[in-house]
Amino acid sequence: MSSAADADTTGLTAAQQEAARQDGAVVVLAGAGTGKTRTLVAGVVDRVRRRGIPPSRILAVTFTNRAADEMRVRIAQALGAGNTPSWIGTFHGHGRRQLRQDPGIAGLRDGFDICDAEDSRRIIRRLLGEAMQAGALEESGAEVLRKRVKGITTRIALFKDDLVLPEQAMGVVQTFVARYGQADAEDQSLWQMAAALYASYQAVLRETNRADFGDLLLYPTVAMMRDDAYRRDWAARFDALLADEFQDVNRLQFLWLKLLSRDHGQIFSTGDDAQSIYSWRGAHVGFIRHFSREFPGARLIALEENFRSTGHILAAANAVIAHDPERLEKTLFTRAGAGEPVEIVAFTGAQDEAQGIGLEIGRRLLAGVPPQEIAILYRYNFLSRQLEEQLLRLKIPYELVNDTGFWQRACIRDALALLRLAECPDDPQSDEAFRRVINVPARGVGAKTLAKIEALAQARALSLFAAAEDLYDRASGQGAQGVRAFLMLIRREGLGGEASLGARLRGLGERSGYLPMLRLAGEDGSAGLENLEELYGLADGFATVEALMDHAALGSAPAGAQEVGRVRLMTIHAAKGLEYAHVFLMGWEETLFPAPGTANPDEERRLAYVALTRGRRRVSITWCRWRNGRASGVSGFVEDIPPASLHRGWRRSPAHDLPSRGLEPV
Repeated sequence: MSSAADADTTGLTAAQQEAARQDGAVVVLAGAGTGKTRTLVAGVVDRVRRRGIPPSRILAVTFTNRAADEMRVRIAQALGAGNTPSWIGTFHGHGRRQLRQDPGIAGLRDGFDICDAEDSRRIIRRLLGEAMQAGALEESGAEVLRKRVKGITTRIALFKDDLVLPEQAMGVVQTFVARYGQADAEDQSLWQMAAALYASYQAVLRETNRADFGDLLLYPTVAMMRDDAYRRDWAARFDALLADEFQDVNRLQFLWLKLLSRDHGQIFSTGDDAQSIYSWRGAHVGFIRHFSREFPGARLIALEENFRSTGHILAAANAVIAHDPERLEKTLFTRAGAGEPVEIVAFTGAQDEAQGIGLEIGRRLLAGVPPQEIAILYRYNFLSRQLEEQLLRLKIPYELVNDTGFWQRACIRDALALLRLAECPDDPQSDEAFRRVINVPARGVGAKTLAKIEALAQARALSLFAAAEDLYDRASGQGAQGVRAFLMLIRREGLGGEASLGARLRGLGERSGYLPMLRLAGEDGSAGLENLEELYGLADGFATVEALMDHAALGSAPAGAQEVGRVRLMTIHAAKGLEYAHVFLMGWEETLFPAPGTANPDEERRLAYVALTRGRRRVSITWCRWRNGRASGVSGFVEDIPPASLHRGWRRSPAHDLPSRGLEPV
């Protein structure tokens, strides 16, 4: 065996070694910080080196492109770049590959586009508008319409994640209201509207040769369920399946895995039921907890030795999760020593809390803690506002980590829309791109003009771009000249010419007026310019427009997206999978956490467990006696922590007893 393979299969704990060498169906219950990824990589190495399975016949799946990239790199280090399985990726990435090979199973044609979340909302907004015009739905204001569009789009995605087809949707509305909803009239109405519009939404996608995110896995799974010969054809391509983060799978993902592994039963899964925190987006913790029901004879192996956190942090996390009655049994431990107890610090109000956290972070920075090793986590986004103000006053650099990924930023979507339009101006698949950029920068194309273009396109079976060419060919006036110049530019750009996609994107940005618009915006446009520079560099790594568009639609984040030298602020959900030396957990009040009125208190408890286990050396919990005009007590989760692992107030040591020089507000 090669030394690289030895390095990756030796040095494992006994439990990790046992897990990696398991045959058949196995679930590795990997607690936080127990080396889950290393064990999964060792499982791939074992299947290639010891069992002789060709890498091309191994499928490994996870949830994010970043996790898939890490897995790919570590497997390549162990086996050599030439022996890395080609089927390493996300669920939706694998579904896309399957659908690209067989688009007919979805009623699509070769070269179909992937419709991202904003494109989906645009379609739903248009369908809602048509329903209101037809009198099938009452008129609503802009804010109500925005909420409806978002709510309906989310609910259609949840239907797909649960393998509910359009013709079945209305019949399961009440089930979904009970599972996800607030059981009020507005929530029920949104579910009913989603069920009513689902079929029309799918029809628009098919007519424009597009699939949305959910379709990428839905259509292959449905095809394998309905046609066993098709299922066997795909299942026969793989001798082993490995699935990461199994606690987060939804019904659709689970059935896809089960259909592919049914004949050989070789499925290796890793996950932690105590870290299942995404039921609101379709995840079912029962799939990992009842794995052996679906895969009879499956082995469960628990990884309990933690290589991340200190003993006191683990004692706190173990105590909190022990009150989840359905959990799979495991107790995390470490050989790294007890470390410092978890701090619990009370404040009078939210402003005091924000100021106290800011000053404490400043002391730690002065003590030599790198800012990127400090994170502040909270249950709700609104909790960050006053904290941000304090960090600004104290001149502490920070990064707000939110759910708006790189590829969802407006400037990135605008640039890609220009490229899509230039690539296929006469294809109705480019209509959404046309709608997005025709008036950016402003060219005097308002809603009424766009309606005229859409009517002409429909009457003459044209793309919106082609219809606009016809309409503006006869129009006069200064405004018409600007639109006509833009249309001519797109026609010319469609001929290509630049050496790379990055250069082509940059040229489109310059000549369309988009980049000059950002430059004129001064400081407000600087972030957009920086993001576009990142895009141009990334685009040069793709050979075709289709490959770039697929990558963007699947939501990959650019490597190294987080800035060095900044404190991180984020929700607990956003922190999943991350770790920091110093973690502040703010807003742990009984009126906020667990979420008041929650239908899933056990998931709130798991969220607290995830929060605690992000910390490596020091975890500090803060809470307020008074917030937003309401009195509160400390969160019940704090009461679960053993007194021996809890310290009330900030701990001070000689290294921390530094003057607050440089921390005064400015």
